[in-house]
Amino acid sequence: MLCGYAILATVAMVVPLPIPVVLPTLRNPLWFGIAVVAAGLWVLVARQAGRRAIVLLAGWVLVVLTVVQAFVVNDLLALLGLWFAVPILALLAGQVRPKARKALVATHVIASASWVGITATIVAMSVVAMTTRDAEVMLVTYRLMESFDLTLLPWANFASTLSGIAVGIVTPWGLVRYYWVAIKLAISVSILVLAFGFLHNRLVAAAADADRLATTGAAPDLGSLPETVFGGFTFALINLVAAVLLSLYKPGGKTKRGKRTSARPRRVANAAVPVTVADKRVIADGTVALALRPIPGQSLPTWEPGAHIDVVLPSGRQRQYSLFGDPAERDTYRIAVLKEPNGRGGSTEIHGLPVGATIGIRGPRNNFPLAAAPAYLFVAGGIGITPFLPMIHRLASEGADWRLVYRGRSLTGMAFAEMLVRRYPGRVTLAPSDTTPRPNLAQLLRSTPGGTAVYCCGPETLMKTMETLMPVACPHGTLHTERFAASGRADTSTDLPFEAEFRRSGEVVTVPAGQSLLAAIQDVDPSVDLSCENGICGSCATRVLAGTPDHRDDVLQPHERNRTDVIYPCVSRALGQRIVLDI
Repeated sequence: MLCGYAILATVAMVVPLPIPVVLPTLRNPLWFGIAVVAAGLWVLVARQAGRRAIVLLAGWVLVVLTVVQAFVVNDLLALLGLWFAVPILALLAGQVRPKARKALVATHVIASASWVGITATIVAMSVVAMTTRDAEVMLVTYRLMESFDLTLLPWANFASTLSGIAVGIVTPWGLVRYYWVAIKLAISVSILVLAFGFLHNRLVAAAADADRLATTGAAPDLGSLPETVFGGFTFALINLVAAVLLSLYKPGGKTKRGKRTSARPRRVANAAVPVTVADKRVIADGTVALALRPIPGQSLPTWEPGAHIDVVLPSGRQRQYSLFGDPAERDTYRIAVLKEPNGRGGSTEIHGLPVGATIGIRGPRNNFPLAAAPAYLFVAGGIGITPFLPMIHRLASEGADWRLVYRGRSLTGMAFAEMLVRRYPGRVTLAPSDTTPRPNLAQLLRSTPGGTAVYCCGPETLMKTMETLMPVACPHGTLHTERFAASGRADTSTDLPFEAEFRRSGEVVTVPAGQSLLAAIQDVDPSVDLSCENGICGSCATRVLAGTPDHRDDVLQPHERNRTDVIYPCVSRALGQRIVLDI
């Protein structure tokens, strides 16, 4: 679209217009500016270069230049250009946050109401012109109608139609996903074609005939022209009222295309922050450690032990990794990645990244914080050791009572193993499976003092074992877990429909059995943050105001699963018939 608009602007500089423009000296310079901005944007988007703020600023400049060309210079080709410029800006903006969306919707509502009002006024004047027997009154009325048709009506028409298209692009409503939206768009376009292709000429002819009759003093008889003008504008008014009613009642539901779109996973998240791979080294068999640093002029947010980040790879894959460095190291994030040849490709891609490569990150978030407790037991399996490193470092510096049991396939594949034994003798037990029997976890748990915080991170089998043993072997402690993958707790076979009320927006939607609560939320607030969509990362956390959540996530700890103040809507639902959210 950007390339097409750049070509259109270039062609417009050499194409003569049948209708003279108001400011001919500005016409070609404006088209040249439009062509340059459109071409520059095309290059930035194609190369995925340039900051979002710069790209959006250029998009706004493109719209402003086109509006000036269309309505100040009075260039008819620029009216066509607006159908390029506004959708381009909307596509560049993507799905916007609630305040921007409300402002855009308000613009659309005001423009639409103005369009209806102006059209109704023209219809009323056409009745006067059609029924009067005074040639002077007829002339004045048609001249006034012609003035409205050339000034106010085009502004309202284009403002309403193009703001409606922008609303459709930047929100989940789309342009053809819902029958009522598609019909509204068809009404707007058909009225535009009717006005420019037929009604305007009829109105000009009626005004010219009325002028002739008023000059000659002949009887005010224009034949069928008054009825044609009245009928055309009345038809437009009826359709505009129908469009307003469609907006109010939203009948028809989703189109076939809309249903197909809903079936595809949607991904909307906060923009990733670019970082550079400053260092990469092998720390165990199949495991590399990466040092990530911000690009010049940027900084990294602070974090606490247990935090993780989302890593956005060049391929678009997103993965979550725990931070294992020192929180006091403000300019570097450190992650460790185990290569999984049979995985989904993320770890393999990271292992292939060269030093100096640029990737994106989001966060950090902390769903696995270090709780206050009299004693700590850490049980790590494989690469699950990473979130425990900053926790252990802090507890050791505070002189706290802690112990680590670290299980892996082999000693050479256990990242940080030798460092941990050397630095914390007497507190670390290594249990490589190729040389050491499986630790007796039940006995280990029974030996812990009262109030112990038990932390576990590793393969799903280890996690489930700990969850089974805790109530029996360690009822005096609390279990804290962090998973690499969804536990399967989100069973959808028994899902029932329920209502979700979004208190701030005033919307109430029905969430059917086959749809996630997150999908329903995105229809109202597309800016809601998300990442894994499997109930692991915690990015979609939403405040609950009333109702009981059916927690199916792996973010809440076992002792937190009766909470009623938060929900992770990517996998969780409501236990009752209604839940009220702070959205």
